[in-house]
Amino acid sequence: PLVSLGNLQLKAAASHTTMYPGNKRKKLWREEKERLLKMTLEERRKEYFREYVALKTIPTWMEDLKSKSESDGENTKEDLQGKKSLSEKVSLYRGDITLLEVDAIVNAGR
Repeated sequence: PLVSLGNLQLKAAASHTTMYPGNKRKKLWREEKERLLKMTLEERRKEYFREYVALKTIPTWMEDLKSKSESDGENTKEDLQGKKSLSEKVSLYRGDITLLEVDAIVNAGR
């Protein structure tokens, strides 16, 4: 049906995505997000284009300190007291962050 606005007539059936092409991209993005969320880790890995670094392979601060102290023959147990909760959750990675197997990379400036 046509909608009349004075001398201007518009098609009422015009789709929202036709008028606003950015919404079509949003819809496609949402569909892709849903598709990826339904996949298992193994299915996702089959779609990777290049090598990746799994987070499991990056030692936490705690693991890194333990391995360094064992190789140096030192006892760093005192150094780890009180820092356990953070040191067991945080890892340091030096390398190409685009290869990390993560859902998002956030750049926090200032």
